[in-house]
Amino acid sequence: MSYVIVRFPEPREVYIDDEAQGSNTAASGRPRALFVNAGKHTFRLGGSGVDPTEQTMSVPERPILNPFVVEFKKC
Repeated sequence: MSYVIVRFPEPREVYIDDEAQGSNTAASGRPRALFVNAGKHTFRLGGSGVDPTEQTMSVPERPILNPFVVEFKKC
């Protein structure tokens, strides 16, 4: 099991392996940790203006206090 934070400058819907996971941002405005199994996963965000459009990465085991970070930039 692993926790992931998906960073982007504004709230966006997160898709992991083409399944919606909710927003990348909690109601407080802070990044929201998402739970995934460790292993290879494809991440993408809803909407346009995202670079890269998707990322496939190998996610290691990570606890909630030290989540794996996936970062997208606004273009």
